[in-house]
Amino acid sequence: MKKIFLLFVLISIHSYAQKTQQIANIGDFTTIKGAIIKDCKVGYQTLGKLNEAKSNAILFPTYFSGKSNDIKASAIAWVDTTQFFVILVDALGNGISSAPSNTDNFPEISIRDMVNSQYTLLTKQLSINHLHAVMGVSMGGMQTFEWMVAYPDFMNKAIPIVGTPKQSYYDVLLWKTEWDAIEAAGMNPDARREAMRRVAEIHNLHLFTPIFWNKSRKSEDAYTAIQKAGDDYVKSNHPENWIAQIKAMLGQDIYQSSGKTLLEMPNYLKAKTLIIVSIQDQMVNPLAAINFAKTLNISTLELTGDCGHVATACESDKVKEAVRAFL
Repeated sequence: MKKIFLLFVLISIHSYAQKTQQIANIGDFTTIKGAIIKDCKVGYQTLGKLNEAKSNAILFPTYFSGKSNDIKASAIAWVDTTQFFVILVDALGNGISSAPSNTDNFPEISIRDMVNSQYTLLTKQLSINHLHAVMGVSMGGMQTFEWMVAYPDFMNKAIPIVGTPKQSYYDVLLWKTEWDAIEAAGMNPDARREAMRRVAEIHNLHLFTPIFWNKSRKSEDAYTAIQKAGDDYVKSNHPENWIAQIKAMLGQDIYQSSGKTLLEMPNYLKAKTLIIVSIQDQMVNPLAAINFAKTLNISTLELTGDCGHVATACESDKVKEAVRAFL
């Protein structure tokens, strides 16, 4: 989610080997519904060095509305980039990769489309035909779940973090409410951009728990903070990009996309998996991921603090320890 990693301690990124933002043109890309994105672009950045055997690559897709720059700090914190080659990839619809804001007649996309575009980037542009791991946070976790069923033999390990294999009723209620807040503004582009103020209020209401907000903020500061958040969302987010990725998340269901039931998954999935959830998550409900893990006897890290969806930042040391050991 937008800027959810601001709570991380300051890290000197410049001390790590890395490349700046890159854009790959993967050609005309066909979505699962048959629409075509002409000259489809996929943005990415890399950390670390790919070894000669190309066996140390980790794919790290972005969270909802996030860009690869936004997830760089978490990748550095959680992954040993002296050992692994991390590919931070901008999901379709975020404004760095092809999106409504930079592509005429941009079609409806799905989480599977995001994954398929990344597969093309890896295999056709980077000549990487197998990954050590796929990992991601929030919508990045949803993409990780989708990678597990779309290309089960492509990675050794998978780490979906505060993601879900299938949207719950509560998730649908949240995303549809944010979408409706934009649509209610009508078709005027300026009005739709201004509607991002309402989206900011809805979004930030769900990022943390009530306990966190009440312990960390004074009520008399609420109006100023709400105004500031609204200003930031209007400036930083394109409403049509926001809707495009919401639509993708609303359709997230790995059982439907794979044609496999939960009980069939053990014979279908190949990657060794670690699932990380936040028990008090009010943005991506954790129950579907927990049920998935319990049914398939998958290792799970449960974050239990008051930070809700942003538990990965508040409890970053726990995530780091679990991820590094698992990798």
